[in-house]
Amino acid sequence: MTILIPTTRYNIRIFSTPDQTSMLQTELPRGRGRPKAHHVDQLRTRTWFFGVLHVSGLPSAYAIEMRLDGDLVRKRDVDVARPRKWDGYKKGKKVPYDKPGPRNSITQAEAVFPGTARWFRSPLWSVLRGDEFNQIQIEEALRSLDPVVVSLLFENEPSQYEDQPRLAPFDHGSRRLLTTIADKSPSAAARFDALVAMVLLAKLSEAISSPELRELIAQTFAEIQEPLRKSPVLSEVYPELFPLIRFHCRNWIHVATTQRMEVSFAIEGEALKPNEAFSELHAMLVNWVENP
Repeated sequence: MTILIPTTRYNIRIFSTPDQTSMLQTELPRGRGRPKAHHVDQLRTRTWFFGVLHVSGLPSAYAIEMRLDGDLVRKRDVDVARPRKWDGYKKGKKVPYDKPGPRNSITQAEAVFPGTARWFRSPLWSVLRGDEFNQIQIEEALRSLDPVVVSLLFENEPSQYEDQPRLAPFDHGSRRLLTTIADKSPSAAARFDALVAMVLLAKLSEAISSPELRELIAQTFAEIQEPLRKSPVLSEVYPELFPLIRFHCRNWIHVATTQRMEVSFAIEGEALKPNEAFSELHAMLVNWVENP
């Protein structure tokens, strides 16, 4: 269900779609021949491709193919015969197999352009595919992120008799710092992992049933969308990526003691300044739920 509430400053689209889970987890229709890839894996491939393009500084899929698979390119009298594998990655029409072997495209690219594999192997894609995570798995996924993000999320030192630092409480200060990383970090990978951390923390809020954490995450998502739309790599894929993430970062509105409604905001019109407007919008939605 999508509801539009016009206000004096915003148009607020409210999404409440419990049945969207099936859409997110369903593979695209299959035709003859090789099965089509899951749409999340297609998006994953496109994001990784633009990550490779950004890190390499190369101008095109053809240039990447010449650099990594030049031995497969044949120049003929009138044209060039080439696999066009990287053109397929750019469009999401091809999805690489991440298995050991000499032609593993993710490993090939990582060897020449270090740091690019994280775009493909990020835990984000498992979340968006609908995989289940427990609290331990979520914390391990958070530890795999960019060191700048990890240093924000975890304590500096392990507690006595423990091997690893514990996950630190996520509060308004943490939220502001995570937003700053998403907005200002010179590293495209760190900015991406700030987004990934937010999605994983949303999963954590479900695992530990924390409405306080959930509200912080919903505010964070509202804040970081605008800067990430302009960031390297994500600027190419955000129209497809953000709606999938929105589904996992919906607000919890408790309409009764034992009843919870999950909704998300999409703001149209004047740029949203979450620190000023979020509480107002939240109150408006609660009022709308109680008095439809």
